Amino acid sequence: MDEILFLDDPSHPIPYVDSLDVQAIWEDGRSVLSLIIAAPLEIDQRSRERLMRKLENYLGFINSEPYKLKYGSPSTATTLIQICLHPDMDRKVEETLLLCEPWIEQANASLKIQYLNNDLSIPDAH
Repeated sequence: MDEILFLDDPSHPIPYVDSLDVQAIWEDGRSVLSLIIAAPLEIDQRSRERLMRKLENYLGFINSEPYKLKYGSPSTATTLIQICLHPDMDRKVEETLLLCEPWIEQANASLKIQYLNNDLSIPDAH
């Protein structure tokens, strides 16, 4: 039953919990993995669980053996999880994400929360 929460749902602001939205690798080994929520998101139970599962998948990916072999071991200095939020997002979403920061850091990444520009473009990761 819980797995129904995580099925692909193009109508939800987090449509695909099992996919990586954007990954950028710099020549010096730094990695930015962007999670993009381009529509306003309420912090209801379903949305919160989808968000947490997506984050868990990102962290699992950066700590996987294939990732380490290809990009090196992740660390908070070299690996950034950038979460790009719709400008009309419920501010409780940001509060929830900030509570995840210790978890993300323990999983060898740092967290950056940004709001998409009015044209919904991805902000600079630096």
